[in-house]
Amino acid sequence: MAWQAMLLLYAAMLAVLIGVGCPIAVALGLTALAGIFITHGFALLPTVGDIVWNTGNSFTLVAVPMFILMGEIILQTGLSRRFYRGLATLLVRAPGGLAHANIVGCAMFSAISGSSVATALTMGQVAVPELQKRNYHPALTTGSLAAGGTLGILIPPSIPMIIYAVTVQASIIDLFMAGVVPGIVLTLMFMVWVYIYVRRNPSHAPADPSVPALALRSVLAALADCIALIGLIGATIGSLYFGLVTPTEAGAFGALVALCIGIFYGELTWAKLNTALNRTVMTTTVVFYIIVTGALLSFAMVDAGIARGVSNAVVDAGLSPLMFFILISVLYLVLGMFIEGVSMMLLTIPVLFPSIIALGFDPVWFGVVLVVFIELGALTPPMGLNLIAIHSVAGDIPLKTIIRGSLPFAIVMVIFLAILYMVPDLALWLPRSLR
Repeated sequence: MAWQAMLLLYAAMLAVLIGVGCPIAVALGLTALAGIFITHGFALLPTVGDIVWNTGNSFTLVAVPMFILMGEIILQTGLSRRFYRGLATLLVRAPGGLAHANIVGCAMFSAISGSSVATALTMGQVAVPELQKRNYHPALTTGSLAAGGTLGILIPPSIPMIIYAVTVQASIIDLFMAGVVPGIVLTLMFMVWVYIYVRRNPSHAPADPSVPALALRSVLAALADCIALIGLIGATIGSLYFGLVTPTEAGAFGALVALCIGIFYGELTWAKLNTALNRTVMTTTVVFYIIVTGALLSFAMVDAGIARGVSNAVVDAGLSPLMFFILISVLYLVLGMFIEGVSMMLLTIPVLFPSIIALGFDPVWFGVVLVVFIELGALTPPMGLNLIAIHSVAGDIPLKTIIRGSLPFAIVMVIFLAILYMVPDLALWLPRSLR
């Protein structure tokens, strides 16, 4: 069967399965098995076991549960609440200060979480009551948290970056370092938008005259609240940056440091540790289920000649890199509305990656771009996982208000993608310098 027919067949099967409510991981696996059977009958079905084993038996992927555990320990021990309290104290008197605290807090927590939804949920639980108490507009409150949460997969460590690196055989350290500068730039762009918004709508972020001017004692106490999380980030990313540990070892080391910090503050009980371990197992199981079924579909697509066929078609069509970038931007914007980020990546990379290389794009740069597209998908309904996460902790704030508050940040991300295309060194400068 021609690769065009197989591509249409795979797309149709996925659309039908997802449309009837089939979980995305199951849809990926069933489509892969059906495609392998149609192409080879029962001859290649024993190969499925080898693919599952080889995909799961990866030392690099051990980093995934380690980074998830690190974030869960921080969440269960209340260190995230302590950190946000310190940030809020330092920024509360600035115009829109608590909205800025949302962005910065999410950016910092993302450096230990590796997950957008976990970042949004954690910071949302802490920040929403505080901003409601100070009469911040609900759209600004929830929009800044949903957008800030997306930084969880751009600033390292990043679970999607690990999965991307394993899928395309790229350097995880290069990808982690490539996300640092773009993560900082996008954080600053979010803060600039908050500043512009508050200047235009000062009543949406009212200053609290009852809050006294910061005394030296208050500043020191706020810094003390922040120091634990900053130290954890420095220990984890610093050890990776200076080549003391591998990415997998960095995850284990970070989890150990988080454990020690929780014990030091006396907030890590056996019950909380048990909860953190259970949540880590559940999250890891879901992620690995998607990874394995995505690997099956990747094999099926490559075996059917789809990846090679699409690559040749793109080259023969004479598309410029800019036109190709615009086309995949539209593709990811649409897919992001309906498919979760990791699934979207595993679904498209086997098809698009050969074309990406053929057109001269750097695989590390594209990894950062792909992560930003996944972030954007987290803000676009109806899938919009960050929108749903914030809605779950925002009390009676309507979902449409959260969507309206997140829309300007989504536009900022589109602008950022254009900048990343025009200035690829924004992502490549740091890993290149480290080499």
